Amino acid sequence: MRDTIVVGGGAAGMMAAIVAAEAGERVVLLEGSGKLGRKILISGNGRCNLTNMGADDLRHYHGTHPHFARTALDQFHLEDTLSFFGDLGLEFREEKRRRLFPMSDQAQSVVDLLADRMRGCGVEIETATKIIKMERDGCFVVWATDGRRFEGERVILASGGMSLARLGADRTGMDMAVASGHRLTPLEPGLVPLISPEKYLARLQGVKLRAEVSFASAGGRRISDTDDLLIAKYGVSGFTILNLSARLVPQLRGGPVELRVNLFPNQSPEAISEKLQQRWQRHPHRTLALSFAGLLSAKLVRPLLRHWGYDLERPVGKIDKKTRWHLAQQLTSWPISVSGPRPFDYAEVTIGGINTADINPDTMESHLVPGLYFAGEMVDIHADLGGFNFQWAWASGVMAGRRRGS
Repeated sequence: MRDTIVVGGGAAGMMAAIVAAEAGERVVLLEGSGKLGRKILISGNGRCNLTNMGADDLRHYHGTHPHFARTALDQFHLEDTLSFFGDLGLEFREEKRRRLFPMSDQAQSVVDLLADRMRGCGVEIETATKIIKMERDGCFVVWATDGRRFEGERVILASGGMSLARLGADRTGMDMAVASGHRLTPLEPGLVPLISPEKYLARLQGVKLRAEVSFASAGGRRISDTDDLLIAKYGVSGFTILNLSARLVPQLRGGPVELRVNLFPNQSPEAISEKLQQRWQRHPHRTLALSFAGLLSAKLVRPLLRHWGYDLERPVGKIDKKTRWHLAQQLTSWPISVSGPRPFDYAEVTIGGINTADINPDTMESHLVPGLYFAGEMVDIHADLGGFNFQWAWASGVMAGRRRGS
């Protein structure tokens, strides 16, 4: 019998196994797929955005009870993450939005170094071992689909959520927790493209631009992000949308939400109206469509102006002040309605999970089942895009790996 059974060989599971084994425990890690760290391997386009220089800021973490994350993040800071991986031999590069990537630009190196550390501290690694049932009768017993059973004094469930189902993700671990009495909050795709009912967006398919995107939260506060925006046939994507989706998707339960897109980030409609006036005065003979050449992509401008009802061939010298002002307002507050997220297979994380009210934030141990611990994505904590979800995985894995927070 082992001291600790870790279910899940992702970021949180591997970290928990290492911490438990380095504390002297006999640990077995059970991974359902044939590979460790499959989500790590595809993250950051195969480069792995390990964490973020702003990872200690609780504002980047969300959930039904977002303050639940504070203890783990306070116990395992950004500097602890950098120290841990630095000790493994990993060096970092900081990129835009304070994201940190391995200097190797290879996610595989992250998985290889974690696996090497696990083997070095005696973790027994069992891949292609999918767990389907868990019971407790004195000790914990978990069964695999191939009939094997594993016994342990405690279990750490770190089997992830439902995002990226093509990699084998499912809710088996969550269902085992529910069977043991835990509550599950609604599960939804997170860090995900959004579907729009706006049919005209199909004519803008493939257009990518830098823009400021915002929406009004349920509390009335305006939430915004400025980065790449990608228009797709189904709706919208890009860094702005994926990041905003962490907070926007739960709000979509109440119906469609209107995004506002400023094609000129941080500039007011007054400033854009003045900019257009100056351009049009210099070249009054140019058509409305041509007047944007060198300012905005024609692939965006022509379909968008046509959708708004403007005459693309009208000379700008004949456009009055009122029309110019109206156009400036539209360019800085373009409304796009979104009605829902794309399916889980397009999502990077799961919104929702095991209700944190059932978990001790100081240890990640269940309040309901002594000896049962949780870590990572299967808990009802999700974070913004940019390495924050990995920081939660590392921190919660460390907390779960320590026996009773020791």
